[in-house]
Amino acid sequence: MRIHRLIPIIVVLAMLAITMTTTIQHRSVSAEPDSGAAQTKATETETEPTQDGGISSVVATETTVEKEVDLFLDADEVERQAQEEQSGSPPTKVNKVPVSFKHVPIPLPGGIDHAVAGVATRNSGQGVIRLRGIPPGSTLLSALLVWGEIAAPPALNPYNVLFGPDCAAGATVAGTPTPFPTNPAAQPCWNPAGQFFAYMANVTTQIVAGINGDYRIRNLRSALTNNRCPWPDAACAGPGNAMVLSEGASLIVFYSNPCIPRTAQIYVDLGPRMFSGPHVVTHTTLPPINGALANLKHSRIGADGQVGTTNCGLRSIPTISDERTWIENPATGGSIQIKGDVGGLNRDSDWNGDDGEPLNKLWDSHTDVFGSGSFLAAGGGLSYRVRYSSQGDCIVWVVHILGVR
Repeated sequence: MRIHRLIPIIVVLAMLAITMTTTIQHRSVSAEPDSGAAQTKATETETEPTQDGGISSVVATETTVEKEVDLFLDADEVERQAQEEQSGSPPTKVNKVPVSFKHVPIPLPGGIDHAVAGVATRNSGQGVIRLRGIPPGSTLLSALLVWGEIAAPPALNPYNVLFGPDCAAGATVAGTPTPFPTNPAAQPCWNPAGQFFAYMANVTTQIVAGINGDYRIRNLRSALTNNRCPWPDAACAGPGNAMVLSEGASLIVFYSNPCIPRTAQIYVDLGPRMFSGPHVVTHTTLPPINGALANLKHSRIGADGQVGTTNCGLRSIPTISDERTWIENPATGGSIQIKGDVGGLNRDSDWNGDDGEPLNKLWDSHTDVFGSGSFLAAGGGLSYRVRYSSQGDCIVWVVHILGVR
């Protein structure tokens, strides 16, 4: 009797179990598409390219550029141009770069060389450029002031800044964007409504006797002038990216000295060009590079170098700031890594914001001496190549200068 009474109960329990199992299965199956969609959406979000604080979340594909030289100088060329200017003769060659040699004594005391120094100007619009390293007894040939900014287009009108020895009133100089063949460039990952603009002015008359010195630039366009760091600082929010975003300024000085071989050469190439991945620039060199000279000297001026984006950009992110630079001979395939980790002659980066250390970063003027003229002269000496690697840090090179001496 007890067994017969239990049978209906067991049947009921079995039916309830089947019903619950079926319900759970239906719920699981119906949840799968939502789960898959959420997973897909999350994946898409993770890989969606973002640009902020000077960084791109996706490393760009390789870009390549071929450029003709914008200015070639050696002692003979400087004397030729100086003689034309001093005599009032029409120039046989019009320079894209606004150098002037009207005041230069002829003949020169020796060969020619260059020096570069810069200052970062984000959120300040002014700063002091500390030019050093010109040897005693040098003769000033010409001096150029270069600066860059992120602004809303169109912004290609010349405008005036103040420049001169520090603690002096400074002279009004007119900066022009016209020497730069690729003005404007893409903005280096700060404000998608902007573009990068480069400007140049001849400031030879503002260089002091002895050439070395501290030089102040003022009145650069800048939305902020309170000297804030460009990024958040721990719990403190960043200043935003309202334009104009001033980047920095560099002083380029050409000089002559009896200790420099008279056959020394200088090749100047102008950008600007933005990259956030591998980037290769091939520069023509006419007249050809002199292979008999003992040293190669290369300067790179550019915008938006940094080591990080948190804690005012002071916390280094090696995977982002691991940029590297090579100088190469396209004819022979020869390559020398001059900057960056692993194999660089100098293992620091070209793009660490060194002109604004420790703040406000975002501008670099670097010069390295390496190898000899024979390295680039092999195979004809008709070109050289600058190769960069970037892991998503958005960079703009503005000026390249090759010295052979």
